[in-house]
Amino acid sequence: MKKLLLALLVTLGFALPAFAHGEHAHEGVTIEKAWARKTSRTVSAAVYLTIKNGGDGIEELLGADTDIANTTMIHRSYEEGGIMKMDHVMSVPLKPGETFEFAPGSYHVMLMGLNQPLEKGDVFPLTLTFKHAGDVQVIVEVTGMMGMQ
Repeated sequence: MKKLLLALLVTLGFALPAFAHGEHAHEGVTIEKAWARKTSRTVSAAVYLTIKNGGDGIEELLGADTDIANTTMIHRSYEEGGIMKMDHVMSVPLKPGETFEFAPGSYHVMLMGLNQPLEKGDVFPLTLTFKHAGDVQVIVEVTGMMGMQ
């Protein structure tokens, strides 16, 4: 019994650092550094993260969902003619071996109609839906206005 307990503790000791750094893996897809800025209102917020496709084939992010917002969508921000624009994106293809970053001024997961403002230090679950990997839940960390340090 002591050996079983020791083996379990050693296994957890190796696994916990990955969760503490916000890394989540499933079916060849790894999600890291999921974060959102604090908000003062409940209108909207954006989630940023990094997705790595460690599989042999093309993967595709199809959508996202969370209980803390009425609507969750994938968006892309870009500048056109000196004006910032934002479009809803139906999916994001990920080539084998590709690392794709959702970052301010680019792709992000848009949360609209928040249940409450996001406070620095809060965490919340976000489910990402992939074509092959299925649903992958990540924990999003709410940071200050400067983002993840």
